[in-house]
Amino acid sequence: MSPPAVDRGPRYAKGFCGGNDFVLLIDPDDDVRLTGNAVRGLCDRYRGLGGDGVLRLVRTEFADPALAADAEWYMDCRNPDGTVAPMCGPGLGLIARYLLDAGLIAPGEVWIGTQVGAKRTVIDDAGTTSVELLPPEFLGSSSVRLGGREYPGSVISLGNLHLVCFVTAPVETLDFSAEPVLADGFGAADLDITWANVLADGRLRTRVYEPGTGEMRSCGTAVCAAAAARQRAAGAWGTTVVDTDAGSLSVTLRGHGKTVFTGSASVAALGTLDAGWITSLDKEFQ
Repeated sequence: MSPPAVDRGPRYAKGFCGGNDFVLLIDPDDDVRLTGNAVRGLCDRYRGLGGDGVLRLVRTEFADPALAADAEWYMDCRNPDGTVAPMCGPGLGLIARYLLDAGLIAPGEVWIGTQVGAKRTVIDDAGTTSVELLPPEFLGSSSVRLGGREYPGSVISLGNLHLVCFVTAPVETLDFSAEPVLADGFGAADLDITWANVLADGRLRTRVYEPGTGEMRSCGTAVCAAAAARQRAAGAWGTTVVDTDAGSLSVTLRGHGKTVFTGSASVAALGTLDAGWITSLDKEFQ
């Protein structure tokens, strides 16, 4: 009998949530060892599967035993440049959708472990997810230079760090052909940048740039940071609708309580990766 055409590697799903797309590796027993090179290869839209990040779904008892009593499943999240991301709201939403479709959870709430603790996600039958993130932490001011102009903004943490800059010119007109240059004080690899317009009806329009990666169609914590900055400036907490290139999302803040990010999630494809191909990506993207 002929050998199989595929050297069986991990199972995967390709899916979407909140305007982001991800490669989800199903690794319940914590068997997959992901290198930064392999992550970059998987996220590459021409030589890999393409994605805004890689999510590895592991049973929490193996990934972080200290959280096992609070969450059965754990999200190991990687940025498209191969670095580790402590938090990703859309990633949590996609994992909830996968678990629902796989019959591993029922509609309702699910707790998922992350590097910043167990996070609550609520998902309905249609795949709409509401993800509870950390309260926004306002860390001060900074600025970024783009196209010869300085943009001041607020530095906000929701597990990930963001610089939010409000501008009057439409964000669509910003030119990212040159790399934005952050002011001293925060590492370029640690601080994502969000430019935001306040629209006439109170909605926000955003564009997000991740140093080292480039423009992102959307980013869950960046959208939440923009909403938090707007609500704080207005002196009133509530719900803000944020328009991104990937559609409209909503963010609800309750003062010092948790941030709730709401968007739809869907699984587009399921399959098995070729272990030899992953090894080749690791070499190709060194």
